[in-house]
Amino acid sequence: MAVDLLWSPEPIITIQRFFGASWNWLFQILTQLGTAAAVTVVFALAFWIWGRRLAYSLLGAIVLATVIDVLIWSVFPVPRPHDPRIIIRTHPGVPSFPSGHTVTATTLWGTLTAFGRIPLAITVCIVLVVMLARLYLGVHYLADLLGGAAIGLVLVIAYQRLLPILVRWFSGRTFQFFLVVGLSAPIAVFPFTSFSHRAWELFGTAIGLGIGMPLEYRFVRYSPTKLSLRKQVLKVAIGLGGLVLFVLMSRFILSGGLTREVVTSSLVALWVAFLAPALFTRMGFSRDLR
Repeated sequence: MAVDLLWSPEPIITIQRFFGASWNWLFQILTQLGTAAAVTVVFALAFWIWGRRLAYSLLGAIVLATVIDVLIWSVFPVPRPHDPRIIIRTHPGVPSFPSGHTVTATTLWGTLTAFGRIPLAITVCIVLVVMLARLYLGVHYLADLLGGAAIGLVLVIAYQRLLPILVRWFSGRTFQFFLVVGLSAPIAVFPFTSFSHRAWELFGTAIGLGIGMPLEYRFVRYSPTKLSLRKQVLKVAIGLGGLVLFVLMSRFILSGGLTREVVTSSLVALWVAFLAPALFTRMGFSRDLR
């Protein structure tokens, strides 16, 4: 029956046998399209190229998706696939339903489509390859993936209706308000750090964004201006180069473990939200809104 197939190991086994072990490197890359790394890069590019509204809208959608993921994992801890014929190529630390990668990919890229930044066909392809990668890696049933896509789609649609209300509510708020909200973010995330390794990355990101976003709002007010293609490429290269530099520096200076992950995530988020926009403003890549 079709319903039995949703929780059957057979689709996983079929995909793994069809592609074989030699495709592991590709699917390890493709699965990143639904991770915090993809969210960081897309948020950074959205902020640096298109401005605060799109970037903050993306962030709000991802936060909402993450909260829903955690709630479902906490209430319905569905076990991961465990058939002995399945090759487990990665070891997530959270329950199986829904697929967090699929929820994130659908929400992230779907929101970009809803804002008219990328075609629907590209979003559909990204979500499908993420779902295929999670099957190949042996960590999800079909039901987990389809459920994740459905949750992400509902979130994108609902969020677009909710967004005007949120924009009106946040408009005109003071720096002190955003500072309190920013500093409260890590406090809100910390109780969930025992949940998974990913939660510690989110905790670090919350620290960086919680500090960086209010500071940027108060002292920088970055707003991208129209640039030549050469300058736009230069800006993106500087931004991504700095991001990579912070990652490499933290990995070189700090030993492995959760401390390094938290520090890395914090520094990257601070660079994306505050330091890079401040640098771009000094370089004349921003309109003066102050």
